[in-house]
Amino acid sequence: MSTIDLIILGSLCQSPKSAYDLQKQIESRNLSRWVKIGSFTVYKKVVQYENKGYVISEAVKNGNMPEKTVYTITPKGKEVFQELMTKFSLAETRVFLDFNAVIVNMALLDESSANDCIANIKNSIQTTKMQIMEQLPTHKDIPLFGRAILEQQFLLLETLEKWEENFEKELTKEREEK
Repeated sequence: MSTIDLIILGSLCQSPKSAYDLQKQIESRNLSRWVKIGSFTVYKKVVQYENKGYVISEAVKNGNMPEKTVYTITPKGKEVFQELMTKFSLAETRVFLDFNAVIVNMALLDESSANDCIANIKNSIQTTKMQIMEQLPTHKDIPLFGRAILEQQFLLLETLEKWEENFEKELTKEREEK
């Protein structure tokens, strides 16, 4: 099982939800920024959970709204959630950065294209950092755990900015030596 399972089961531990409500909560918390998860994945997962006995579903009709399926976590689902919490809290800390695939292949580009890629990475880091900076003061009502993630991401982005500056200097130095 994956972090996606942990996120979805954790949300269902809070309260019963439809797949649509789960997706909206994931979006509102900006979790899709750090974990690749789409609406199809959410729907597929809750169906799998029901087949495994982690959730039960109930068709609910609310006024004139169309009927929707609401999922409630079962005791077995709560047990799996707790196991995942333990598993992921014990796991090795890994940081996956998509742009590392660009860095690894940088030597295959001409200097101009490589510089463009570096500029793109730099811009992406700065843009994401600014987005989080804007969110921090406006989300004072976010619970501690959510704020902690935003602050963690901000600090990681500050470190990535420093890394990127150093990488550019080292690359320039290497080019000059050739």
